[in-house]
Amino acid sequence: GFVPGLFGTSHGALQFMAYEDLKERYNKYRNRVSDTKLNTVEYIMMAAVSKIFAVVATYPYQVVRARLQDQHNTYSGVFDVILRTWR
Repeated sequence: GFVPGLFGTSHGALQFMAYEDLKERYNKYRNRVSDTKLNTVEYIMMAAVSKIFAVVATYPYQVVRARLQDQHNTYSGVFDVILRTWR
């Protein structure tokens, strides 16, 4: 589970990247300067959408990691877990 565990560190990076990109695109859509401060509801929406993006992008690795750590099954590696899970 070590290698899939490394992918877990990408969750925060993906969320931050999505959050900043959403803010920039939203301000551009509203014809505002890119660093214009948002109101509270806009901040909450940007945070929620970026969190959903990060979870959807990184959740599959958590399944693979948990299955690799399962003591009742033996797998030959990450690809074996992915193939057996897919089936």
